[in-house]
Amino acid sequence: MFHSVELRTYCHATEDEERVRRALRTLAPDCDPSTERLEGAHGNPILLLTCRLERREAIEGFWRRVRDAGAFPQALEGIADRMDDDAVLHLRFAKQQAFVGSIELARDDDAIAVRAKVVAHPAKKGAAVKAAREYLGGL
Repeated sequence: MFHSVELRTYCHATEDEERVRRALRTLAPDCDPSTERLEGAHGNPILLLTCRLERREAIEGFWRRVRDAGAFPQALEGIADRMDDDAVLHLRFAKQQAFVGSIELARDDDAIAVRAKVVAHPAKKGAAVKAAREYLGGL
């Protein structure tokens, strides 16, 4: 089980903001992302779009979409390496693929970063890896 799932991505000046929002909604259809305006190293405008899922139904829907897209084997492979000491599972999905409605793990920096906080007792890496495997395996 997961406490929350947070999705974050950048919208660069060369990208269409609505298209980036649509990419986020590929992973989380009910997502209404918050927007933070940033400035790049050369003064170029960058938007940070963040969506936080906390309702159980939204979290389960997110994981089902990842499963149904066939991205589970890659996501579960090396899950211990993707889990930090605070019981947060880190994944990165390809933003360009999400633009066209596809869900797959990212192979480059143009990604939608996902931080999924695992419910684990104790809240340690080993327990979190086990809990995440059990939860995701049961979907």
